[in-house]
Formats: sequence, structure tokens, C-alpha cells
Amino acid sequence: MPKKKFALLSAAGTAALALGATALPTAPAHAGTGKVIDLDVGNDGVVKTDVGEHGLSVGDEFIYADKLYQDGKQVGRDGSSCQVTQLAGEKITTSCVLSVQLPDGQITAQSLWTKGDDTVRMAVTGGTGAYRGASGELSCYDIQTPHETYRITLDKP
Repeated sequence: MPKKKFALLSAAGTAALALGATALPTAPAHAGTGKVIDLDVGNDGVVKTDVGEHGLSVGDEFIYADKLYQDGKQVGRDGSSCQVTQLAGEKITTSCVLSVQLPDGQITAQSLWTKGDDTVRMAVTGGTGAYRGASGELSCYDIQTPHETYRITLDKP
């Protein structure tokens, strides 16, 4: 595609996104109407895959695995991958997908995350077993610290 045409399409897409974002509601429609699951996260490890340019660059990937606890007892585990989508100085933005495995099924979630932010809110994108058709929000607090926790708020019980 010629550079001029690509630049024009890119500018048009950016303008459309900017206009669409101003029309978004500011408050969630279903927050707090369903089941809430609180979990403590025991970080099991992280692996970084360096792709493309040597060193941190767009496309690099971080893979995480954790044990999940309630009242000190392990009740599940998770796995997630985050791909670097943008670098702006010290700000590293990643696109993350998370799968949480619990005794009654699994919950999936995804979001953008800027490395260094200690809280991220992920969209619950689905689930299996008791969580089939799940939607809602998975909030991660104190990310990559010994005090990391998840609060999963499902839209329906």
C-alpha cells in the first residue's frame, strides 16, 4: 500500500476512534450486580521472550503463572501472556490475556496494561463450567508484588 494512502487511512482511523471514545458511557452498566470472587495471588514466575530487536521492543512477550489462594488455601491457578504493544520512554504498554482456573471452571479476561501501574481492570471475556458465558471485570491490585490480589466481579450470579 502506498505510504500516502496508508497515512490517510491511519489518520481517518485515529479520528474515528477519537470521536467514538467521546460517546462512551462513563459508568459501567452492570458493576456490582453479580458474584464477587476475591483471590490472593502467589507469583510463581515470569518468563520474557525477546523477539525482533535485541532488548525490550514491541512484540516482546511476558508469560506469567500464579497460584491462587483464599484464606491461605490454594484454590486455583492462572496463566497469562502480555505482548508489548507500545514503548514510550519508561512506559511499557502491553496487551494481556489471563486465564483463571478455579474448582468450578475457568474465567478468561483481557486488557491493556502499562507496566508499573499497580492496578489493572480487565474485561471478563468468558468462562467454562459454572462461569460459562461470564462477563464482568477482573481487577488486579498490587501487581507483581507479594500482596497481589484479584477481585473478579461477575455481572450475574
